[in-house]
Amino acid sequence: MVDALPGTVVTYDYRQPITEPSTDAEIPRPLRVLQWNIERGYQLEKVLEELERIDADILCLQELDINNKRSGNQNHVEIIAQKLQLNAACVIEFQELQSPCRTSAQQGGGLHGNAVFSKYRMECRAIKHHAAYDWPHDGMLLGEPRLGGRYTLAAHVYVPGRPPLLAYSAHFECFTGIIGRTLQLCDLLEDSTWQALSTPHQLVCGDFNTFAHSLARFSPRYSHGWHRFRTLGMSEPEWWIENILSWCKSDGPVNKRVNHGLPDNLRFTRKAMTALVNPGWWDPFDPAKDITISNHAGFMTAKADWLFVRQFRVARHWMANCNFTASDHRCLVVDVEYAREDLVKEHMEMTKRLARDLKLKRTTRVWTWCSLAVAAFLSWAAYRFAKTNAISRVPTHSY
Repeated sequence: MVDALPGTVVTYDYRQPITEPSTDAEIPRPLRVLQWNIERGYQLEKVLEELERIDADILCLQELDINNKRSGNQNHVEIIAQKLQLNAACVIEFQELQSPCRTSAQQGGGLHGNAVFSKYRMECRAIKHHAAYDWPHDGMLLGEPRLGGRYTLAAHVYVPGRPPLLAYSAHFECFTGIIGRTLQLCDLLEDSTWQALSTPHQLVCGDFNTFAHSLARFSPRYSHGWHRFRTLGMSEPEWWIENILSWCKSDGPVNKRVNHGLPDNLRFTRKAMTALVNPGWWDPFDPAKDITISNHAGFMTAKADWLFVRQFRVARHWMANCNFTASDHRCLVVDVEYAREDLVKEHMEMTKRLARDLKLKRTTRVWTWCSLAVAAFLSWAAYRFAKTNAISRVPTHSY
C-alpha cells in the first residue's frame, strides 16, 4: 500500500541485475524514447503488450493510477516496472478521493501521477506548476474530487558511455484554456532553460492537453478565457508554435509576440514573457496532421501530446496505438542520437519556418473563404439582376 502526498516522488527499480553501468560502455543503437498517456491504465494488459513490443529505453507516461478502485486497486507504476524490468519514478499529482459524484469507472481512493521509466540509473525531482484550480474547493464542481495539483517529473538519466540527459514527464491541466496551460508551460520552460546550462541533452515529453479549438473552444468546462475566440482559424498547437515555440533567445530575452495586439488588462506579465522563450525544444511530429486524441465521433481532435528533443538528432519517429484500443491517446515514439549544440540552432530555424508556413496556409484559407463568399454574393446579385430585368421586359396588356 502506497501512502504519499502530492509532489512526492515514488520509485521502484526492477532492473535485472541492478548494477552500476560501466562508464566506458556503449549503447549499440539510438536511444528509443516513448511518450504516452495511458488513460488511467483502464486497458493495462494492452498497454503492457504495446510497451513490450516497442521496447523503449526511456518511457514517459502520464495518468498512472496507484490503488484506485476504477483501475482495480493496482499499482500501475510497480506493475509496469516489474513486467518490463525497468527503473521507475512517479511524481504523485493527486490523491483521488472516493465520492458519490464519481461513477464506478472513475472512482478514486488512491493516487494518480506521471512517471519516467528507464533502463538506466536516474535521479528524479518534482516541478510544481501554476495552480489553475483550488482542487479541494473546485474538484466537486468539475466532477473530479481530489487533493493536489499539477506536477512534472524531471529525471536525470545516466546512459552508459554518454553524457547525462534530462527527461521530463508532464501533464498539463485539461479543465482550462490556453492561458492556464501557457502559465504551466512557463514553469517547464524556466526549468529547462536553467538546466540546459549543465544538461543540454533534454527530452520534454507530456500530454499538454492542447485542444482548445474545434468543439472544445465553445465548452466552458474545457476552454475558457479570451484566447479561445482570439485564436479562431487556428488550433492550439498552431498557436503554441507561432507564438511561443518559434521565439528563441536570438529574438530577444522577452517574448513580445504572446501579447501582440492585446489590451493591457489581458496581457501576460513580464515574468511570463521572459519565461516563454524556447531554449531549443523541437518536436518532429506535425502539429496539424499527427493527431493524438480523437473524441466525440472525431469532432474533437488534437495533437495533445508532444515529444520535444533538445540537442538530439531524430533518426526516426512514429506513432503507436493508432486505433486507440489501449488508451484514448496515441503513443509517440522516437529514435534519437546525441548531437552537438549547433543542431539546436538548426531545429529552431525549422520551427520558425514551420510557423511561417502555418501562418501562410491560414492566410491562404482566409482569402479562399473570402473569395468564395464574394463569388457567391456576386452570383446571387447577378441572378437577382437578371431576374428583375427579365420581369421588367414582360409586355403589359390593358383591357
